[in-house]
Amino acid sequence: MTPPSHPTPLSNPSGPEGQSAKESTSETTTPSVISPAGSALTIVLLATVALAMKGLLAKFVYATGMTVDGLLLLRFLIAMPFFWLGVFMFGKNRPGERKMKPVDVAWGALYGGLFFLAALFDFTAVSLIDVTVSRIVLFTFPAVVMILEAVHKRRFPPFPQVVCFVVTYGGLVLVLAPDGFGGVSDQLWYGAAWAFGSALTYAVYLYFGQRMIAVIGSMHFAALINTAAGICMMVYALMMQNPLNLNPVGILWTAGISIFCTVIPFFLLYEGIRRVGATQASLISLSGPAMTFFAAWLFLGEVLTVPQLFGFVIVTLGVASLKNSFTLAGLGRLLARPFGSGGTSQR
Repeated sequence: MTPPSHPTPLSNPSGPEGQSAKESTSETTTPSVISPAGSALTIVLLATVALAMKGLLAKFVYATGMTVDGLLLLRFLIAMPFFWLGVFMFGKNRPGERKMKPVDVAWGALYGGLFFLAALFDFTAVSLIDVTVSRIVLFTFPAVVMILEAVHKRRFPPFPQVVCFVVTYGGLVLVLAPDGFGGVSDQLWYGAAWAFGSALTYAVYLYFGQRMIAVIGSMHFAALINTAAGICMMVYALMMQNPLNLNPVGILWTAGISIFCTVIPFFLLYEGIRRVGATQASLISLSGPAMTFFAAWLFLGEVLTVPQLFGFVIVTLGVASLKNSFTLAGLGRLLARPFGSGGTSQR
């Protein structure tokens, strides 16, 4: 059993849970489709907003006394049937090279395991440090993908990408240690390590798993890997025997995360990618951390210092540069594109 071939990875939007974007290879092998650009970008923007609220709502779950294990177990169990319901209702005519085979289930189980680890590390980080900081650390995953691609293809990345990598993590240092490394608490280092672990496992999952989206279709892929991740979570919960601390209020918040920050944005994201392509969708996803920052400030009172804000901007520009050829003119087009109206887009 050999893994699928790998396309260029940096055209995919979002983070561990906004992922699974249809890769650029599928865009080039699929016949051109003319579709309204405005509606597609709106769909992707709505998905990005929903995904950005995930960490924020997790804080409300933890405030009820529920643990990371309790949240994740319920989240996967609630989301799984909705994913398969979506496949049954809308997935029959979605693009895919062929029907799902046993070998796809096997690879889906592997990728679902990676997806489970990314989610576990992500929600653990959110339980330890501010949502804003954990999102910024996680947002650097395209830089990890760049390193993975270089190692896998045994070639040194182009010099501009190396510069973008250094800039991105230079900005991250400002976010984590605005007053120097000596002023960083042990808990912040610990939480940031979990967040980086999520970025690393998510990058591995994305790089090696994205080809399956073109093979079996995005909706089947989403249902398959979320089911595999849910099974992994159940096994993990049985093995670890950690307390879940389930309670009615926490369960309601978790149900909101499962439906409104997982199932619905997944389907919206895939539909937007199907209409407008992964590259344009990835540009919209760049706004995710900024949305999280605003929501965390509004509802949780989280505030970044001036050096941290500067680092946040550097990280955002660094990731944008990794995903797209970066020039000042390109930045202008990037900022203007979400607000474009009318016309059509050829994928």
